Amino acid sequence: MDNQLVVQNICFIRADPDRPIYYYCAAAPGITVNDDNQPAVQLQIFRNSNQPATVYYATLSLQTQLESNPEAARKAADASPDIPRDALLLPLQAIACSATLDIPGFIAGQTSKTSLSNQQYCYLLAKLTSGDDIALLASLMNAPASAPIAVSYKIDYLQQLPPATFELEARWDQVYQFLQESVGFNLLIFSVDIEKTSSRLISEKVVRIKVRETDPDGHIEQAAAELTQILTSQFFTPVFARAPQQPHPEAGFYLQRVSIEDVEQRRLSGKLSETTVVQRSLYPQALFAELVKGTDYQADRVITKSDLQDDFFAFREVRINLLSTELDDNIQLVVARLRYGDNNRQFNFRRGDTGPKLFRVASILDPKTGKMLWPVEYSFVVYFNQAIGGVTSVSSDSLQTELNDVYLDIESVYGRYDFVIKAASRFDWSWYQSVLVTVRCRHIQRPNSSISKSYQISQTVLQESYPVMLPEPDLYLFEVSKEYSTAPNSPHIPAVLNEPTSQDVYLFSTLYRQRVLWLSASMDWQQVAMVIVSVSYAYSPTDSLQQVFQFTESDAAPQRFSADQIDPERLIVNLDIWFTYQPGQGEGKPAYAQSATRQDDIDIANLN
Repeated sequence: MDNQLVVQNICFIRADPDRPIYYYCAAAPGITVNDDNQPAVQLQIFRNSNQPATVYYATLSLQTQLESNPEAARKAADASPDIPRDALLLPLQAIACSATLDIPGFIAGQTSKTSLSNQQYCYLLAKLTSGDDIALLASLMNAPASAPIAVSYKIDYLQQLPPATFELEARWDQVYQFLQESVGFNLLIFSVDIEKTSSRLISEKVVRIKVRETDPDGHIEQAAAELTQILTSQFFTPVFARAPQQPHPEAGFYLQRVSIEDVEQRRLSGKLSETTVVQRSLYPQALFAELVKGTDYQADRVITKSDLQDDFFAFREVRINLLSTELDDNIQLVVARLRYGDNNRQFNFRRGDTGPKLFRVASILDPKTGKMLWPVEYSFVVYFNQAIGGVTSVSSDSLQTELNDVYLDIESVYGRYDFVIKAASRFDWSWYQSVLVTVRCRHIQRPNSSISKSYQISQTVLQESYPVMLPEPDLYLFEVSKEYSTAPNSPHIPAVLNEPTSQDVYLFSTLYRQRVLWLSASMDWQQVAMVIVSVSYAYSPTDSLQQVFQFTESDAAPQRFSADQIDPERLIVNLDIWFTYQPGQGEGKPAYAQSATRQDDIDIANLN
């Protein structure tokens, strides 16, 4: 389902094909700015003051973010003729996010996980060692339009789909092998190339189409579009790169190296018989000129030169920073561990103590070259309160830096979700008196490891919220159980629905096809005081649904009988009717009558 719409730099994603519910997210990243509108970007060139012509290395650092808010989303939605005015707008909930820094011609794309917060903060660093490259990049950055610097985000989210008309079946290790042989890891390709590859995978039967009917050919075009989304989500990384004979970098994709074991466990394609949640991806991208547009970009402030004194080389110093110093209320402790040679140090961050920490140890020289060794290994652990089970922890990967600053993006290792459980505005509470909703978060690799919580939704409690923090958020599947309890005098079946879900759980009262019969009583109310009608409908050979209606002169409007119709061939509705007459008017007239109908409306007066 290709449902992304971009308006005023806001990307809208239709969350449900049948209802006006939309997720929103920034369609392109921008640079973070300080209070003076100065962009958070710096090219820092390091030289020896005793040898000014000698450049040791340079670091490019920049902080970017995907900035969107409810006000901007509503303004953009109101400007689009394709989005209804009453549409519900919700911030996109990401299950994983990464960003790639590209400087085509200078460095290969560098990808790192980024924050999962609504603003998607990201800190990106690159090190350049070639003096010629450093001088050229500094020259290009004097005019942002000429700087070949780009940032490409990849945001994974969950998309809820209705029961599918087809499924895609494949051994995804064979699909990945096909991609390696036909694309390779170093070839820049574009969306159109992925579309062609999808068609080849289907035509060569590497991916098969499963349908209810015997001939799947009618679904080939739709299946190819679905497969394109799966391939880009699972196997490709967005990049900017300099294509042959192109003066400027082009937005495209590289095949990434992934673990097929994880991919095989994903919900990839919609299922024929059930509502399904599949993974989708969004790719906000921007060149440097677009990143700094609207900021007070001044090259002499952005491009700086720093002298290295002799004592600089005597010690290896790394400053440890939190990318966001505002720790979530549930976070108890963040522990950073650094190792340089045999030197190991640990640094703690907690609420009220989130300032930078300094790792400083004596330098180590390479015994062969006599030059200083730069790599420092680091990792961090986040301890936080979990909704169920108390304090838990999650660790980052083991990382490495040759720079003097590291920024710990603690939000990249956990996800904070806020499930919204809500009854639809037109939920008919005369049908069901309550719905017991249980939200379950299940770990893909550890099926027995799950957390869940239940809420009772009723006419007096129409909405609940379930906030939860999850380590390894991209390895969770979200499921919901909805247990419907029927209301008294309601021709509906108690039901339990178990289905995958996104973070927004909506409840609707219409669960089945409805057998509708309109009842009217155009009686002579001078003679008749009241009519009671018991309507029954056999929805199966052994089970019936029943509802009782009452008509009087003051309440004579037509009334609607609406019953769950599991079998569309069953149409007969039976009626038992009792008449109460005005004093002195009932002599010789029936007090009780029976009838059966296949029609959609009936007038009781015509049966008397």
